[in-house]
Order: sequence, then structure tokens, then C-alpha cells
Amino acid sequence: MKVTLYSQYFNPKISRRLGRKIPLEAAKKFNDQKCQDILKALRINYEIREGYYSRAPYEKCKIYTLDGNLKKGTIIKMIERKL
Repeated sequence: MKVTLYSQYFNPKISRRLGRKIPLEAAKKFNDQKCQDILKALRINYEIREGYYSRAPYEKCKIYTLDGNLKKGTIIKMIERKL
């Protein structure tokens, strides 16, 4: 099963309405290198590419395509806890 995560889910500069999925305090600790380290620690295969998130098409972001059998919400919560 493929899951797509956008770095906008963790961006502290945008509101929840525009797509942030985690609390602001956790989002302030986020950076792309930490996300990659967390995904490696969880042993999740992933690919990274540049793109745009549909709710903020004016801002480039990283798109993580994950292979695994976990749901998107579960993966986001796991990343949030590790931040």
C-alpha cells in the first residue's frame, strides 16, 4: 500500500485549515532531515520528490511516498511523537 505525505503536514507556518496535521509546538521542531531519520528508524521505505500541496499550490514542498501497510494517520502520529 502506498501512502503520500507532504511536508506541509508538518509546516508551522501554515494553519490547520491549510493542511497542517500536527500541533504547532510539534511542528516547530520539524525539519526534513528529522523526518527522514524517523522514517529510517521505523524501517519504512520511502521516496522523496519536489511538488506542490493542493491547499497551498503557491509553495513548493517535499512529497514522501511511503511503502508499507500502515495508515497515513498512524504514520503522522508516529512522526509527531518522535519530534
